[in-house]
Amino acid sequence: MKPEERIQAAVVLAVIVALNGLLIWRMHELLMQPGFGPYWRVFERELHLAGYDPLTYLTVTDWDVFFEVHRHPLLAFLVWPLWLLNEGLTALTGINCVQLVVALPVVFCSFYSYIFLYRIHREVIGLGRCDATLLTAFGFSFAYILLSVIVPDHFTISMFLLLTTLYISGRCLQKGRMFRWWQSALLFFLTAGVTLSNGAKIFLAGLFVNGRAFFRLKYLLLAVLLPAALLWGVAIWEHRVFVQPREQARAEQKVRKAQAEEELVARMTPDEKERYEAKKARREVVLRRQAAKTGKPMEDHGYLKWTDITTSRWKTLYENLLGEGIQFHRDHFLEDTLVGRPVFVTYRWTLSYVVEVLVVLLALAGVWFGRRSRFLWLCLSWLGLDMFIHLVLGFGINEVQIMSPHYLFVLPIATGSLLRAYGARWLRVVVLVLTLFLLAYNGWLLTDFLLSPIQATV
Repeated sequence: MKPEERIQAAVVLAVIVALNGLLIWRMHELLMQPGFGPYWRVFERELHLAGYDPLTYLTVTDWDVFFEVHRHPLLAFLVWPLWLLNEGLTALTGINCVQLVVALPVVFCSFYSYIFLYRIHREVIGLGRCDATLLTAFGFSFAYILLSVIVPDHFTISMFLLLTTLYISGRCLQKGRMFRWWQSALLFFLTAGVTLSNGAKIFLAGLFVNGRAFFRLKYLLLAVLLPAALLWGVAIWEHRVFVQPREQARAEQKVRKAQAEEELVARMTPDEKERYEAKKARREVVLRRQAAKTGKPMEDHGYLKWTDITTSRWKTLYENLLGEGIQFHRDHFLEDTLVGRPVFVTYRWTLSYVVEVLVVLLALAGVWFGRRSRFLWLCLSWLGLDMFIHLVLGFGINEVQIMSPHYLFVLPIATGSLLRAYGARWLRVVVLVLTLFLLAYNGWLLTDFLLSPIQATV
């Protein structure tokens, strides 16, 4: 830790630890039970944090490959040491310590995400200490970046890896250095292993840093093709060994359940059949509502089954991607789209849309003033990749705000280019007011949620 970072680092670490402590306090009676118990049911029904999956908690509690292996090929194995630690703690204490164990990497990655974002502003963009601190706080005041510091999912890990890559890339561009093939290969293997689509960002970083040297045969073979082939091989092996047997067992169980249900219906009285059909109809209505929220995919199989061609792009942009991602909606707060939250929720106040417009205008002005910066264009290429995935293909578009840790940090970085080129006092005041407002508004809603007792449904 550098001397100039120590005071703010201590404050940030204290806040991150406090927020994680509040989440643990809120959920511990449900999650930190003795023995194994019906954890899948508990995690699925009770841990609703805006659509973030509870798969990390489940994997650390009872290790298996629960993640989608073609999108997160290494994630289960990166979590495996945490499962070992939890097994040891459970043996010593008699309770499931999953929340405490998962909080360790979440706190670490959140904290160093803040540090690397500060260093990007300070060392790469070249801002003064006050401006760098202001813009880093500005970025972490965004709703879903603030939320990511407590969610037991892979997004804060991805944000840490991406900001680490950006910092290294920025320093290389400053000093005229190139990415060595092994550096790029290692960053790709880890980053894509956590979230496959982010692996493309490592290739973009190599392209912007190395320039034409990126296309040299040695670099393409060792830094691009080799790690990509290795990771794909891991995903295929993982699917065959861990996923296929479970899918086959689930399919067989489904057949047996259907047969048993047919036999049960055959023995029902007319009144019982009527109640059964009514219950079945209600369940089908719920399933149709959920299907309507996910939109229509381009294809019903392969990777295209995760696309969406029907959900409104324009409303997604201002209500979710740049809306909910930056400012929480008070209505349906942190609800899951696939459970009860509508795809689109409107703000109660016009002020919320004004804040959103100001944040975007600051970033756009930064793009103009920093248009000659190779580093800024690297950041924008990452943002463009995410916008293509979410807004063009429609991947995850119905809950795109949860992807915010993958791309929203580009906005304060772009604003940093504005402050460096045109550092008027009134501009700093605008950023400061926005930061204080977002920290107060998002922070109040989040802490109020964490301090409220959970109402168990199981």
